[in-house]
Amino acid sequence: MKYAKVFIENSISKIGNLYTYKAEDSLDLKLGVRVVVPFGKGNRREIAVVVDIIEDIEDKSYEIKNIIEIIDFEPIINKDLIELGFWMSKKYLTQISKSFSPILPPGDIRKINRKIKILKQDLSIEEEKILKPVIENNYSLENLQKDENFKYKIRELIENKTIKLDFEILSIGGGKFQNFVKIKDDYINTISKNQLKLSDKQLAVMEYLSDKKEAKLSDILRELKISDSPIKTLESKGLLSIYKSRVERKTYDAVYKNKFHNLNMEQLQIYNSIIKDDPSVSLIHGLTGSGKTEIYLKLSKEITSKGGQVIVLLPEIGLTPQMIERFKGVFRDRVAVMHSKLSLGERYDSWQRIKNGDVDIVIGARSAVFAPFENLKMIIVDEEHDSSYRFHNALRYNAIDVAIKRMEILSGKVILGSATPDVCDYYLAKNNKFKLYELKKRAVEGAKLPNINIVDMRDELVKGNMSIFSSLLSQQIDEKLKNNEQIILFLNRRGFSNFVACRSCGHVIKCDNCDISMTYHRDMNILRCHYCGSTKNLVTICPQCGSKYIRQFGIGTQRVEEEVKKIFGNAQVLRMDRDTMSQKNSYDIIYEKMKNHEVDILVGTQMLAKGLDFDNVTLVGVIAADLSLFISDYRANETTFQLLTQVSGRSGRGKKEGEVVIQSYNPENYAVLFAKKSDYIGFYNKEIEYRRLFKYPPFVKMVNIYFISQKDKYLDNTAHKFLKDLENIIENIYIEHTRVISLPKIKRQHRNKLTIKVKPDELQILMDKIKEVMKLNEKIFEKHKIFIDIEFI
Repeated sequence: MKYAKVFIENSISKIGNLYTYKAEDSLDLKLGVRVVVPFGKGNRREIAVVVDIIEDIEDKSYEIKNIIEIIDFEPIINKDLIELGFWMSKKYLTQISKSFSPILPPGDIRKINRKIKILKQDLSIEEEKILKPVIENNYSLENLQKDENFKYKIRELIENKTIKLDFEILSIGGGKFQNFVKIKDDYINTISKNQLKLSDKQLAVMEYLSDKKEAKLSDILRELKISDSPIKTLESKGLLSIYKSRVERKTYDAVYKNKFHNLNMEQLQIYNSIIKDDPSVSLIHGLTGSGKTEIYLKLSKEITSKGGQVIVLLPEIGLTPQMIERFKGVFRDRVAVMHSKLSLGERYDSWQRIKNGDVDIVIGARSAVFAPFENLKMIIVDEEHDSSYRFHNALRYNAIDVAIKRMEILSGKVILGSATPDVCDYYLAKNNKFKLYELKKRAVEGAKLPNINIVDMRDELVKGNMSIFSSLLSQQIDEKLKNNEQIILFLNRRGFSNFVACRSCGHVIKCDNCDISMTYHRDMNILRCHYCGSTKNLVTICPQCGSKYIRQFGIGTQRVEEEVKKIFGNAQVLRMDRDTMSQKNSYDIIYEKMKNHEVDILVGTQMLAKGLDFDNVTLVGVIAADLSLFISDYRANETTFQLLTQVSGRSGRGKKEGEVVIQSYNPENYAVLFAKKSDYIGFYNKEIEYRRLFKYPPFVKMVNIYFISQKDKYLDNTAHKFLKDLENIIENIYIEHTRVISLPKIKRQHRNKLTIKVKPDELQILMDKIKEVMKLNEKIFEKHKIFIDIEFI
């Protein structure tokens, strides 16, 4: 007798519990298979997934029900993903239902069909006999009488690799069907026996099908330039049949050229070292245009040539057609794409192709880290510094942490790549936690880093220039347009935080306690620090120089676009931001227009700071570097350096020399100065000392605890009680915490926040204590309908 812990999907919105059932020894129970179980007082039949198998249980005080039936011959969820689900639940303090939601197949687990695929060319008489009912059932195992003898024989055929099982999701939107036409095997006898006479169009259809045997109805109509009337007539004569069949949606079905380039000496050394390394995490720090993608391609080719599989993660904003083009050019149809802009049906198709072993490479955003590969050997994370890898909805997770854990489970390799690595990751690499590799030259022969100029916008104000463009930037735009070269204008804006600064001297209003810029809250007309909660009245006179030119900073891409069109009326201008990129193929359209030189000036936000590679872009203008320099975040300098360096790297990627103009009210800031020199090492050395001094990551771990409710009546008291309870049970570890602060209401929800700092090696102890306090206050949270949300920094 064994015991199975199962996950019942229809309880996902209510409870996160697992349920225990008995499994007779005669049952061939495996992790990840679906089973039928009796559930609830009425013992209604439910479909569940087995996520744990144990030999015995401690508590036998209650009746444990038996599993009724095993549905699957093979698991629908891999063992490593199940282990990952439990790990996320513990690490991120989430219910099992939330931690398992991204690893489950899309749609309803109760609606997954299993179809056989015959791998052996010549079946024996016995094998044909076993498979006959399945073949007659359209190769499906559904709705067949399956006694234990039949199940045993099917399992034996799977183990002998005579057949394999493919998965097909039958949920809404899960399948796309088209009409197919198939010629009948005995069509010659039918024509002869019935002395049938065929028209010219009917003969053309029969000739077309005599070689192909079957084809899409739409293809026949298009290629023969006929209506469907001759085909229907042939069907009525018994010569062919028309039927519906599932077809795969083609998300990226263009024909891509093979662009596999030879590696230079620098790239080759890194490639060889990674291949020879034991399973580990490697960080490739390579300046923009140094050829990190070439290394990714070569590594992927090596892995897949030995039967392994690879996941390539990109920031959502970095899912450019270029990366897909490069990989599809080498791996053709063995590549699947997964990202949020795909339709539900396209996501179904991608999942099925991956699960069925039809692809070797998955390219996608953070959720692609859960791709259901059977033989995953490597996960590549491009632009690893990007904040979009941290998921901030119901289940908070860091895709890089998940990738590292998954490869630890599978003894595989993780490759992190960036021109501007996350400071914490670079610190780990410098301290031998990751393996560090450096690319110091641009890959294109003759290509150089662009010439970067910093313009002090305070001087522009003194000169009487009130425009958003400096004299230098206006002059450079005009010059590049005359030379038929392309321009990118970048607005360095992230999030919704506004800061207050003096336009005359550049002074920014900061928190007295935290040395972090304060955020302006329009509804209360105050300045607030989002770390310690302290507030100040909005100032109208600069405390540094006494100037009245003090203002809240915030500028939109739409205004930049309007100014460009007003000044450079003959230029073809496109804007690239969230408003203009809402469609699935928006990025592709802009990419093609830029590639074909149909755009002179591209205006956009951070989504154009990476991934775009055009040899005719010779000027990048950064409108206001300060917009990310003074967001209320300890990472503000890092964010600014990364964005400025990344967007500067879009210029001069070919053999034409590139120019960059960075406009700033704080040109002496070290993030701006090091970005001018493309000096990551210099920036890192300065930033890491700042982090050490003020006790920020990587020297501590930070945890934000949010208290959220529709009503604020009990919110403050509950949050303070939570903090007091936590302080009472904390022993043997040192923590620092802010006071409980009130945040602006969002979507009618009131929010309080508490931030805790702890030593990195004591984080798990802190999380266990937080979990205890959550359990202690569970009834209070339920009574007052207060939701707890935890964010890891």
